[in-house]
Amino acid sequence: MKNIIINTFSRKNTKSRKAQRTFGLNRWETTNSLKSDWDGRTKIMSKYIVDNTKVIEFGAGRLVLSNLIPKNCVYTPSDIVDRGKGTIVLDLNKSPLLMFDHYDYAVFSGVLEYVNNVPLLIKHLSEYIDSFILSYATVGKYNTRNKKRNGWVNNYSEKEIIQILEQNNYVLTKKTAWRRQSIFVFKKYKVNKT
Repeated sequence: MKNIIINTFSRKNTKSRKAQRTFGLNRWETTNSLKSDWDGRTKIMSKYIVDNTKVIEFGAGRLVLSNLIPKNCVYTPSDIVDRGKGTIVLDLNKSPLLMFDHYDYAVFSGVLEYVNNVPLLIKHLSEYIDSFILSYATVGKYNTRNKKRNGWVNNYSEKEIIQILEQNNYVLTKKTAWRRQSIFVFKKYKVNKT
């Protein structure tokens, strides 16, 4: 299976953002950029989280997920800016990435499109995460001009997203849609070392 490398679309947008020195931070500093109509996507994703589990949400935004998951779950928000409630402030495009506690679920709702190197991020997090629940606007669902206008920096197909997770020992267990985005649920499988 071939390794997926950052594509040209990603390198061009990354270079542009570096030249602006914003890395998208200005957009996310206030909640004005966080649209309430995104809550429908979060609601769908929350249905895959079971009782008594530890959940980390990357790009926690308005912390909507914390109110949708079972009350006996342990929820940790993470975002590029402090959202309160114990937010782990983290830029997913800066190295080195943090070491994390173990989590049953990592949730990425409308976030991976802004990550420069998705394969590297997933590889790093695979040491700490049992299951990924993620949304992604795959190739063919949005044109390149719209992606650039949104500030998205990569352009993966559905097959490539699945492949990135499979390369890190995850299997796709569920897939659904929200608007023109795909929602994926991946579960880690154990590799026999014999």
